[in-house]
Amino acid sequence: MTYHTRAEQLLNVSLFAGCSKRDVTSLAKASRVEQIDAGHVVISEGSPSPNLYVILAGTAEVTRGGLKVGVIERGEALGELGVILGEPRSATVTAKTSLELLVLDQESLQKALDSVPGLGWKLLQTVATRLASTQSQPPT
Repeated sequence: MTYHTRAEQLLNVSLFAGCSKRDVTSLAKASRVEQIDAGHVVISEGSPSPNLYVILAGTAEVTRGGLKVGVIERGEALGELGVILGEPRSATVTAKTSLELLVLDQESLQKALDSVPGLGWKLLQTVATRLASTQSQPPT
């Protein structure tokens, strides 16, 4: 998959909603793609936070404290708070189906944020909006 294809996919991800094609191209160049089998734990609650993931294909279940809190699908990001804050993961994410993930590690994300003026602010706004909306959602 070329970074141009990755950039096109990132334009459809809510986390990058405020970003231009130039912005997401910088992110795409810094990313890699991983394939994950169904049933595999992508991230574990309480574990270190080295990567941000975007689901390119497939579905995953999110649990917190053993309780299901949601399902995430194609076009959704996971792990953004942990990788930005450098704090342990706040939830466990398990692949319900095979997943294709775009992966950005903390160092690559930081370099992209440093190289594209305004990108950090756009991501901050999106993350803050997402965080505010998840604070009001009860477990399912």
